[in-house]
Amino acid sequence: MSKKTILMIDDVKLNLAAATDVLKDEYILYEALSAEEGFAILEDVIPDLILLDINMPLMNGYEMLEKIKGSRRLRGIPVIFLTGDTKASSEIMGFDLGAVDFITKPFVAPVMKRRIRTQLELSEYKKSLEKLVDEKVAENEKLQDMLSVGFAELVESRDGVTGGHIKNTSIYFDAFIKHLRNVPKYKEEITDNYVKYAIRSAPLHDIGKIGIDDSVLRKQSSLEKGEMKYMMTHSDLGALTFRKIRTQMFPDNEFLMIAENMALYHHERWDGTGYPTGKGGTDIPLCARIMSIVDVYDALTSKRPYKEPYPHEKAMAIIVAGRGSQFDPDLVDEFLSISETIRVCLQHKIMVNSGKLLSFNNEE
Repeated sequence: MSKKTILMIDDVKLNLAAATDVLKDEYILYEALSAEEGFAILEDVIPDLILLDINMPLMNGYEMLEKIKGSRRLRGIPVIFLTGDTKASSEIMGFDLGAVDFITKPFVAPVMKRRIRTQLELSEYKKSLEKLVDEKVAENEKLQDMLSVGFAELVESRDGVTGGHIKNTSIYFDAFIKHLRNVPKYKEEITDNYVKYAIRSAPLHDIGKIGIDDSVLRKQSSLEKGEMKYMMTHSDLGALTFRKIRTQMFPDNEFLMIAENMALYHHERWDGTGYPTGKGGTDIPLCARIMSIVDVYDALTSKRPYKEPYPHEKAMAIIVAGRGSQFDPDLVDEFLSISETIRVCLQHKIMVNSGKLLSFNNEE
C-alpha cells in the first residue's frame, strides 16, 4: 500500500521537527510554517490529512480551517488540530468548524500516531462509501436517461410528421446549454446539476403529444385552425404529466421542475404572445427559452409536408429576425456565437438521415 500524505502546519519549527521525527517512517510529509505556506502547498498537493496548529500569526488555525472547508477542492481533507489549549470551548469551536480530532501539545508519540491512523482509516472508509454511492447514483441516472429517451421515442413512433425532431432538438440543446454554462451571465443559474437535468429533460419537451389524437398528430398537411388549437394543448398535457409526479411524490425534485417548465413553456414567446400561458421575457423559465430556439431551428431545417428543409444560413436568419420578439435576444446572440457548432450538428443529422452515417456521435 502506498504511503499516505500529511501536511503539517505550525509556526514553531521545533514542533514540526518533533512531529516529523515521529511520522517520517510511515508517511510522506509536507511542512509549512504558516497558513499562507500551507495554502501554497495545497495548490499542488492534496494531502490525505492535515495537522494544523491553532495559534499562528496573521491567520490562525480556526480561520484556515474555515477557508479549507469553504473550498470544494479541499473540504474533504480531514484536519486534526495540534494545540496546547485544553479548554472545552476551543474544542467545540474546532469541531463546529469541521475538525475531526485534537492532539494536545506536547504530544505523546504513540497516541498521536494512533489518532492519525484512526482518522485516515475513517477517511478511507468514507471515500469507499462515497464511491459506492456515486456508482449507484450513476447507475440510476443512466437508467433515467434511458427512460427519458425511451418515452421520447414512444412519442416519435406515433408522430409521422415530425419524426426525428426530439432527437435532433436534444442534440442542439446539448451543444447550446454546454456553451451557456461557460457564459458569465448564466453561470449562477446554469450549474452542473442544471445542465444534467436540462439535458435529460430535453427529449421530453414534447411528451404531451402522446395525448394528441393520431388524426391530428399524423396529419400530412397543414393543420386547420381548430386542429392547431387542439395540437397546442400538448404543452399543458406534457407539463401535467410531470406536475402530478412532482406534487404527489417529489415536490423538490429539480429534474421534474425543469422537465415540467420545458414541456409547458417551450412555445412561449419573449414578447408574451406565445402559448399556453402568454408569459413573456424572463418570466419564461430559462430552460424553455433555450429550448424554444433549438426547437424552431430544427423545425426550420427539417422537411415538413408543407415545406422543404431550409439551409442553416436561412434558419439562422429567421431566428435573428425573431430576436426580441419571439426569442430572448441575449440567447439569440449566444446561439449565433456557436453557429458553426450548430452547423456541424445539422450536417451530422443530414448524413444520418441520408444513410451516410449510422449514428450521431454526441460525445464531448
